[in-house]
Amino acid sequence: MVADRPFGFRTRPSVTSRASPEVVYDVIADLRNHLVWSGDRSKGDGNKMLTLDAPEGAAPVGTTFTSSGSAGKDTFHDRSVVMEASRPDRFVIETDARLERRRAKTWEAHFSHRYDTRPQDGGSRIVYTETIERVNYLPYWLKPLIRTVFRPFVNSADRKQLRNLARLAEERQAGAVR
Repeated sequence: MVADRPFGFRTRPSVTSRASPEVVYDVIADLRNHLVWSGDRSKGDGNKMLTLDAPEGAAPVGTTFTSSGSAGKDTFHDRSVVMEASRPDRFVIETDARLERRRAKTWEAHFSHRYDTRPQDGGSRIVYTETIERVNYLPYWLKPLIRTVFRPFVNSADRKQLRNLARLAEERQAGAVR
């Protein structure tokens, strides 16, 4: 299977942080931190990262990495590449995702994950734009009528992850977490 069917589902949640845009960017660009805010700190969340294989330090354009995790009772396996790394404003990752579903065929999708960080009120506004660009088929949650109900759930789950990111950046800025 290949995610070759064009698609265009986009969400764009945002949160604020007391950390500077530079600190937020540095937390995002060190890919190993994704396992902290999107995994370790996602207690009780059915959608969380469980493994991450990425190089140490800030990832430049072209860096590839893999990750896996849970999506409800299903399991995802991702292969990603950093497409843009513009400190402190933008960090973009492209991901080929494979969701192994227990009660349906495997879903493959190509995602774009864009993090934009802007100064706001002495801290930052973090805007996360997630776009599903291609799929191998449309699962029920992305069918036209259900998609409108599904979008707020995705925004809510993504916003939780962004809050975890914001808190981690604030801790890093305060020197509490290395």
